[in-house]
Amino acid sequence: MNRKENKTLRNVIIFSIVAVSCGWIGRLVDLQVGTDENGSLGMLIWIMSPLLVMVVMRSWMGDGWKDFGIKPRIKENVFYYGFSILIFPILAVMVVGISMVFGWIDVTSMSSTFLTAFFLALIPNFIKNIFEEFSWRGYMAPKLFVLGYNRFLVHIAVGVVWGAWHFPYLFMFVDTTESMITYIPRMMIGVIAMAILYGEILLMTRSVWPAVVMHTVGNAFINTLILDKYIHVQEEFSYVVMPSPEGILTIALTGLACLWIYKRRKRITSAR
Repeated sequence: MNRKENKTLRNVIIFSIVAVSCGWIGRLVDLQVGTDENGSLGMLIWIMSPLLVMVVMRSWMGDGWKDFGIKPRIKENVFYYGFSILIFPILAVMVVGISMVFGWIDVTSMSSTFLTAFFLALIPNFIKNIFEEFSWRGYMAPKLFVLGYNRFLVHIAVGVVWGAWHFPYLFMFVDTTESMITYIPRMMIGVIAMAILYGEILLMTRSVWPAVVMHTVGNAFINTLILDKYIHVQEEFSYVVMPSPEGILTIALTGLACLWIYKRRKRITSAR
C-alpha cells in the first residue's frame, strides 16, 4: 500500500468508528433531553453525523470528491432506476403471497389507504436516505473499492458497519418480542445482503441515486405494511416471513436478486 492508499484506509476507519459511535452519542443526548413523536435531537445527530464526517474527509482529509457518485446518470441507467423502484415492493409482495398460502400472514387489514400512506412516506424517507446512502454508498464503498479489495469483502465490510450503525435506534423501528441474541445476527445478514445489492447497483451505474431510490421505496413500502398494521404476521413465524430485511424469506430473495445483478454485471463487463 502506498502513502495515499494508507491515508484512504485510515480515513475509512475513522469514518466507521465515528459513524458507529454517533448513534450512541445521540441516545445519550435523548436520555438527557427526551424524545417526542417527531423524533429527537439524538436521532438528528445519528442520521447526520456520517454525512458530516464524509464531508470533512473529502474536503479536508485528502479524499476528494471524484468518486462521490452525485451525478444521476439517468439516461444510461434507465433499467437500473426501474429495477431500484420495483425490487423491494416485488420482494415484499412475494414474501406476503408465500406466507398467505401457509396462513402465516393475515392481510384482512389491507385497504386502498395503503397506497396513500405509501406515497406520503416517500418524501421523509427520501430525505433520510440521502444522508444515509451518500455516507455508505457515496463514501465508504467507493473508498474501499479504490483500494483494490475484493468487491464482496467490500460489500460485507460496508454492511457490517452500516448494520452496527443501526444498533442504538434499532428499538425504534422493530416491534418484536424476539431476543436480540437471535434477532441481531439475522438482521446483520439481511443488511449485508442489501449492502451487496446496493453496492452492485453502485458499480453498475457509477451513481448513488439508484441506491437512494431503492432504499426510499423499500423503506416506504415495507415500513408502511408493517408499522401501519396493514399486515399481521403470526409471531411464531415472524423470523421467517417478516418482509423486512431480517426475515429469512426476504434474505433469501434478496440474495437471489444479488446473484442476478452480479451475473448481469459480469456479463456486461465481459462484453465490453
